[in-house]
Amino acid sequence: MLRRSLLALVAGVALATAVVTSPMAAAAGLTPQGDPNPYGDPNLVSMFDGKTLDGWTSSKDGLWSAKDGVIHGNGTARGWLYYNKKQVDTFRWIFTLKQVKGDHKPTVLIWGKTAPVLNGLDSIQFQPPNGGHWDYRAGHNNGGGKLFTQYPHTSIDIKKWAQCELIGNAKTGIARMACCPLKEPAATCKGVEVLKFEDKTAGRVGPLAIQVHNSGIQDEYKNLFFESPVVQSPDKFITT
Repeated sequence: MLRRSLLALVAGVALATAVVTSPMAAAAGLTPQGDPNPYGDPNLVSMFDGKTLDGWTSSKDGLWSAKDGVIHGNGTARGWLYYNKKQVDTFRWIFTLKQVKGDHKPTVLIWGKTAPVLNGLDSIQFQPPNGGHWDYRAGHNNGGGKLFTQYPHTSIDIKKWAQCELIGNAKTGIARMACCPLKEPAATCKGVEVLKFEDKTAGRVGPLAIQVHNSGIQDEYKNLFFESPVVQSPDKFITT
C-alpha cells in the first residue's frame, strides 16, 4: 500500500513538472536542441553560441569579437564575417541587430562566394533594417537599379535593436527582407517587408555574412538563426 502511494506521488510530481515547465519552455522558444528560438519554427538552427566566434570566418583578424552575448564589430577596418558551417541557396535567416557607432548603415550579404575572395564576397547586399542595398557581383558593383524594390515604411532607428528576417529562393532569384523595431524585453516583433531583390541569375549556394562597410563602424548582432532547406512556409515570412 505504501509502495503504491509513493509511486502515485512520484507520478503526480512528474506530471505537475511537465505541466509547469512545458509552457515555460514554449514561452522561451526552446528548440529540442535547447537553442533559444521564439519564432515558432523548429527547423531553425542557431548560428551563434553567445560566447565565441566558432563557426564564423572573418576577413581580417580583430575585426569582430563575441562579447556580452552579441557579435560585436570592433570598427578596426572594412570587412565581413561569414557563417562557415553551411552555405545555403534557398534559405530563411533571422537576426537582431543595432549600430553602436558608425557612418554607414548595417549590411549583410547573401548569395556570394568565398573563393576567390572578391569585393563584398561577390554577393547581394541588403542593408537592415531599412532596406538599402548593393549588388557586388562581377560586372555589376552598383546599386542594382530595378533589381531591387524598396517598400515604404516607418523608418527604424538603427541605434536601437531591430529584428530582421531574410528569405531567399535560389531558383527564382528572389530575396526579401522584413524588419521591425524590437522593444526589449520582447523576444520578437511583427515585421514589415522593406526590400525585395529579383534576378534569376543571382541565386546560388553561398555564405550568409554580416559586413561592416567602413572602418569605425561598430555593429552588433545576436539571436542569429537560419533554415536551409526551408521546410516551414517556404517563400513566406514567419515574423510578419
